[in-house]
Amino acid sequence: MAGKKKKNNEAIVWITLAVISFLITGALTFVFVVSERNGHIIGTESFLQAGILIGGVAFLGTCFLLAGTPRPKRPRAAQFAMGVLFAVYLVILAGLLFGGERNYYRWWSPEARYSLKPFATIQLYVDAYKSHSLRIRQVASNLIGNILLFMPMAWFVPFLVKGMRKWYIFLPFMLALICLVEIAQYLSGRGSMDIDDVILNFPGVLIGFVLLWNPLTVKLWKRTNLIGKK
Repeated sequence: MAGKKKKNNEAIVWITLAVISFLITGALTFVFVVSERNGHIIGTESFLQAGILIGGVAFLGTCFLLAGTPRPKRPRAAQFAMGVLFAVYLVILAGLLFGGERNYYRWWSPEARYSLKPFATIQLYVDAYKSHSLRIRQVASNLIGNILLFMPMAWFVPFLVKGMRKWYIFLPFMLALICLVEIAQYLSGRGSMDIDDVILNFPGVLIGFVLLWNPLTVKLWKRTNLIGKK
């Protein structure tokens, strides 16, 4: 009896910490949105720093929630927690892709708003580094950042939508989504439509899916009760 009471008390502590973490996540996300709209968050690094902070707090909340949830109820708790994390990720992603003021130069110069020649933009970054116009840190943050940008989709989408755990459904869906994002950036004037973005974004999604949803890792998710066994 005493052991059961102790376990219940521990669960209450974990759940309380989870609630506090999610409330802080909500507050930080609100501050992020307001700051971004007011132009206080400028540059990729600022967005990434904000994303890491918000995502880190949300991840802690997820760990606390799962620690305080009985094993049979863990799949439902994991669904809720991943939904919160996914919402936070989408807010940061939208800020990275469409944040900031419209680039009027690109808006009035259609030829500067798109690039359909494969590897042209990548080569520009490489040439800029060779000519010392850009530092390796700037080149890496743009190229590697583009590879990692959509990688979390490989976790969240299949986790939340069971049908997406099939590669022949998920991968075409993500390729279409990435292309739609590029078109939206072109039409909104808040970015350019660049084939190199697709070339970098999609492999990141592919790598993430292979790592996270191969038969071995799926067994792990089921063993830890993150997803249902059926």
